[in-house]
Amino acid sequence: DVTDFQHVLSVNAETQEIETEGMVTYESLTDACLAHGLMPAVVPQLKSITIGGAVGGIGIEASSFRYGLPHETVVEMDVALSNGNIICCTPTNEHKDLFFGMANSYGTLGYILRLKIKGIPIKPFVRLTYVKFDNAGNFFLNISEACNSSCDFVDGVVFDSGQYYLVLG
Repeated sequence: DVTDFQHVLSVNAETQEIETEGMVTYESLTDACLAHGLMPAVVPQLKSITIGGAVGGIGIEASSFRYGLPHETVVEMDVALSNGNIICCTPTNEHKDLFFGMANSYGTLGYILRLKIKGIPIKPFVRLTYVKFDNAGNFFLNISEACNSSCDFVDGVVFDSGQYYLVLG
């Protein structure tokens, strides 16, 4: 039973690292980070997603064009293995294969108990701009241009043929 692994353990504004348990929802994680002037580098739009689920699953979010997928923001993680052992995985230690293999494994390789992830400094406000396109070619061209601009967040929504929206933050 891992339901008690719901604590943000530390937020370090100086090193821009966040240490958290795997069952912490992004809503709780973001709230804890904002108090320190940080946010997780990648935050899913659904607030009930857990950090362990986002790393063990796969997702792309509005800041992924700049920071990667949730698992690409991980510095280290503690993983519970099927034999009951708990190991710390980093990109450079003896468990680096597991570190890189956890993404999209959906818990088949182990269960993420603790993570240290990268944070980014927040700004006081986010200005959102919605840009409508009626042509898919122009929509995708503008996504590319937006990703190379000063935007912090880029998201795209397609409602129907001829209804393409870019959301820029």
